[in-house]
Amino acid sequence: MGAMQLIDGAGSFTKPVSPFDTHWIEQFRVPDLSVGTYSIPAGGTDHQDPHTEDEIYVVTSGRASFESEGRRIAVEAGSVIFVAAGEVHRFTDVIEDLATLVLFAPAEGLRSVPRVAAFVADHVAVFNAAVVSGDFSPLLARFTDDAVVRFENGPGAGVLEFAGRDSYTSAYRANPPDDQIEVTGDPREEDGAIVIGFVWRRDKTPGVMRLTVNDDDLVSHMLVAFG
Repeated sequence: MGAMQLIDGAGSFTKPVSPFDTHWIEQFRVPDLSVGTYSIPAGGTDHQDPHTEDEIYVVTSGRASFESEGRRIAVEAGSVIFVAAGEVHRFTDVIEDLATLVLFAPAEGLRSVPRVAAFVADHVAVFNAAVVSGDFSPLLARFTDDAVVRFENGPGAGVLEFAGRDSYTSAYRANPPDDQIEVTGDPREEDGAIVIGFVWRRDKTPGVMRLTVNDDDLVSHMLVAFG
């Protein structure tokens, strides 16, 4: 990697994809630093949890309020905010589409990798065992009753979305996966979700899985994008 890079798209607003209220994309990562863009549409809700790394927000467009540790300030394009690791914080009252450049030091999720890695290893093991046995009930037991499961760019379909236990259980029963997956690279946390790169073992088709996990380690949202 050279010393200089142009980070395309950094700081540009991106409209979220349902069922998510916000949009996060990481655009640069080295061990000591990561950079991405966080977007919240006007009227949107910021559900983020405290991060394990220090971070700086640089607001590039929009207007909102920012709350942290009992303080509340108005922010707009040009506002720069420092948030210490572990500090509870969020954007509120978003009155214009908000885009913020976010810098993490060290890279986002780096300090929490052991916990994330353990969760991902267990989740993938349960999935792969279900493919072999044909019984996906142990996998689906890891989801909340109201979980939303979404697949994008799958074979023969653009977008498929299933909301609630009956819906996603029926989907797995009607069209069970018949191939196992292998994780590629290190899983990481982005905007309160666990992001996993993977490939199918048989044909090596790549994909990305994004899991939002509650305090009981149950998945409340799963987004799987293929290709």
